[in-house]
Amino acid sequence: MNSKTFAYVRVSSKQQNEQRQIETMLNLGIEERDIFIDKQSGASFDRPQYQTLKSVLRKGDTVVFDSITRMGRNMDQTLKEYRYFVENGINLKFVKEPMLDTDSQKDDVILLAIQQAVLAILAAFAQKEREEIRTRQAEGIAIAQKKGIKFGRPSLELPQNWENLYERWKSGEIKAVDFMRKVDMKKATFYKKVKEYESKLCGRA
Repeated sequence: MNSKTFAYVRVSSKQQNEQRQIETMLNLGIEERDIFIDKQSGASFDRPQYQTLKSVLRKGDTVVFDSITRMGRNMDQTLKEYRYFVENGINLKFVKEPMLDTDSQKDDVILLAIQQAVLAILAAFAQKEREEIRTRQAEGIAIAQKKGIKFGRPSLELPQNWENLYERWKSGEIKAVDFMRKVDMKKATFYKKVKEYESKLCGRA
């Protein structure tokens, strides 16, 4: 069976454009049907198209990546995936880091050792960059919160008659379904607000 060349393209979110990477692969002569695309974070390798690509690969095939960061951004997992391809006779090519290219037809222990060392360094930088992005995001959120900017869904305020209805419900005067109907809440929301309210009551005690 003749070996084939595939390409893997990844961007971190649906808002990012993968077209530049696709054009690079097409210019390398890779057919569009052989390009696998994920719009997902590189932190995990549990990506649908990546896993599909792995399932169709055969010994002697080649996978082209624009960069090692397109493979993944988790250092340990990236090293593990790299070794998986090498051990299964799959050739890897990286457009931006050709020093990491592999060739399953060559058995050069020194070359492989150098590649592994370079890969470890690049993967570490990729992971560090991802962690720094997350840190900057957290810092930005903290600064915004200090300025009074709120994130997430706004909390649901309790109706004016809540306290009276709550006491009647607790005393057995009305049923929970009647309480929910009077405050116009669904069951999940109702019990969530009850829990929050009771936590505040305990805090006052």
